[in-house]
Amino acid sequence: MRKIAVVFPGVGYTKDRPLLYYAGKVAVNCGFELKHISFTGLEWSKEKLKDHAFLLQTLDKCLHITEEALDSLGDMSEDEVVFISKSIGTVVATAYARKKSLKVKQICFSPLELISGFIMEENGILFCGDDDPYADCAAIETIASDKKLEIHKIAGGNHSLETGDICTDLDNMKVIMERVADAIIDVGIYRIPVRCMDDTTKNLSEYRNKVVLIVNTATGCGFTPQYEALERMYRNYRGKGFAILDFPCNQFDKQAPGSASEIHNFCTARYNISFEQFAKTDVNGPDESKLFTYLKKKQGFHGFGDNPDAEFLRRKLSKQTPGYEDTADIKWNFTKFLINRYGEVVARFEPSEEMEIVEQAILKELGD
Repeated sequence: MRKIAVVFPGVGYTKDRPLLYYAGKVAVNCGFELKHISFTGLEWSKEKLKDHAFLLQTLDKCLHITEEALDSLGDMSEDEVVFISKSIGTVVATAYARKKSLKVKQICFSPLELISGFIMEENGILFCGDDDPYADCAAIETIASDKKLEIHKIAGGNHSLETGDICTDLDNMKVIMERVADAIIDVGIYRIPVRCMDDTTKNLSEYRNKVVLIVNTATGCGFTPQYEALERMYRNYRGKGFAILDFPCNQFDKQAPGSASEIHNFCTARYNISFEQFAKTDVNGPDESKLFTYLKKKQGFHGFGDNPDAEFLRRKLSKQTPGYEDTADIKWNFTKFLINRYGEVVARFEPSEEMEIVEQAILKELGD
C-alpha cells in the first residue's frame, strides 16, 4: 500500500525549516513518500495573518494549488496519508481534507484558529506555543478539546515553537518529533495500559524501536511446549532489539489456573524463560485487555492453516464455538502478534502456525 506524507508550508516557513524538515524526515523513516505543496508567488505577510477576510481569500487560492497538486494522485482514501502543516498551511490542509472527505492523519504546527471549521474529530495532533503572537494558544486548546484532538503546548514557544534558548529548543524539538512519530505510525500499542505480574500498571513505551512478539499463553495446554522455542528465539535475538511479551490467559479450557507467581515459577523452572510475563489477562469478552482489543482490530483471524494442529483446532472450535471463523477473537492459547519497530501490528500467527514461520517473520522485521 502506498504511503504518502504531504507537507503544507506556512508564511515564510518553508519545507526546509526545522519543524517541517524534521517531521518530513520522520515520515520518510516511517516508510512514507514525501509530497511538498508550494504556495510561492502568493502575496501575503505575517501582519495579514490576523486579517480574517485576507485569510479566507488566500485559503481559496491555496486550496486551488493543493487540488492541482494532489487530485492527480487518485483515490487517496486507498492510501495511508498524513498531512504535515504549519501556520496557514494547517488551514489549507484541514480544509482540503474536509472538502475531499479524507480521514487522513494531521500534524499541525502553530495552527491558526480557522482550522476549527475544517478539522475532523479525533483526526490530528496540534503543537502550539503559548507565546505565539499570531495564534491564540488558549483558543487552539479549546478547539483541541472540542474536536478531541491531541495537543502539545510549548512553554514560551513563538510561531515557530522556538523559545530563544537553543538548549530548550533542542530538547523541545526532540520531544516534538517523538510525538510526530507516534502520530504518523499510530503507535497505540505504546500507550495502552497493561497489568504487570505485581498488579501494577504500565504502558509499553519501553519497547519502542524494538520488534515485539505478543503472546497469550497457558501452562496446561498442548501448545505449552512452544515456550521452549519462544525462549530460544528471545535469547538469540534480544541483542538485536527483539522482545517477547507473555500474557497468561485462563479463558481457553481453564488451562492457566494458577496465580501469576505460580505461572511464572512454572515457566522459569520448566522452560527457563527470561522474557517479560504480565498478569493473567482476558483476551476476549467484556473484560478483555485493551491491548488485545487493539491487536485484534489491527490483525483479524485468517484461518488456522493446513497441518494436524490446525485440523485439531478447527474440529474443537466448530463444536465449542460455532461461527468462530467470523470474528477477530483470539481462538486459543499461544496466538501471537508481531509488532515492528514502528509500533505497527504486522502479523498474527495462530497457535497452529509452525514456529519456524514465526521466526522467519521476526528475522525479516529485524532486518536479518
